[in-house]
Amino acid sequence: MTQTAKAPTGVSIWNAMREELTLNLYPLPYTTLPPSVFYVYLHPADFDRIEGIVPRLVAELQQALSDEVRRINEGRQKSRGVLSRLIARDEAPRIEVPAAGWDVHVTADRNGALQPGELGIDSMLPLPPPLEFGGPATTRIVKSVLTDAGRRSTTIEVASNGASSADAPPPPDLRERATLVYDDEQGHHEFSMCKDQLSVGRGGSAVWVDVQLFASPRISREHFRLRRDRSGRFFIQDASSWGTAVDGVAVPRAVNGGDGVLRPGAEHEIAPACRIELAGALVMHFAAKPLR
Repeated sequence: MTQTAKAPTGVSIWNAMREELTLNLYPLPYTTLPPSVFYVYLHPADFDRIEGIVPRLVAELQQALSDEVRRINEGRQKSRGVLSRLIARDEAPRIEVPAAGWDVHVTADRNGALQPGELGIDSMLPLPPPLEFGGPATTRIVKSVLTDAGRRSTTIEVASNGASSADAPPPPDLRERATLVYDDEQGHHEFSMCKDQLSVGRGGSAVWVDVQLFASPRISREHFRLRRDRSGRFFIQDASSWGTAVDGVAVPRAVNGGDGVLRPGAEHEIAPACRIELAGALVMHFAAKPLR
């Protein structure tokens, strides 16, 4: 007899949203920004079962988000788990509840991406522009699917274009350049590279990275940089203390500057498909994509 998949409940939806909240925080010196927009997707058959109570479910999810932020803030001095790895401080900055409130949507998946019993969540967090690389502010979107086998996620960043005048520059090219697929302490991830340069590492309050890893301290706060040139070639730069290798071959190491601060090593061209090894502690599978 075929076993019917159990439909997500209000409690399981909340548990999934709580995980997305804690995994996708952005630290500032004195506060921590949470994702403020959540789209929850259910298989159409699962959605039909709860459609009549969706307004109440949304209201309770919004309240639960505020309560969870308050709980974390009140207990932050005792917590040394995920939040402490996210933020390189002895005490994590308080999480700020969005001034405009939580924007939560629960709807049916009409794209055929989910099976009965599965749950999809898109969480969105507006981010300031990175100081080092410059450019516009962005919105980080984490698309997660939760199944019996676990959680898988894809992260993209969409540039915000607030210009409204006729002289505004053309919108940024957000086509996918490459993917980075990897597993860390938080599960399986696929990051979509939608700009020409990015940085990868454990990150922290003083270190911006586009791809934040939850892994061994051997992986540096900023471990490597990746760049695509106009011809479509890709180059990697080690910025770490313990080194980076591509397909088993070490790339030029970061060097200590006169002030004792590490400087990224020389750029090294990589193949369109390769393994990037971080300090022997984590492997990322890189795949270049043709611009379409």
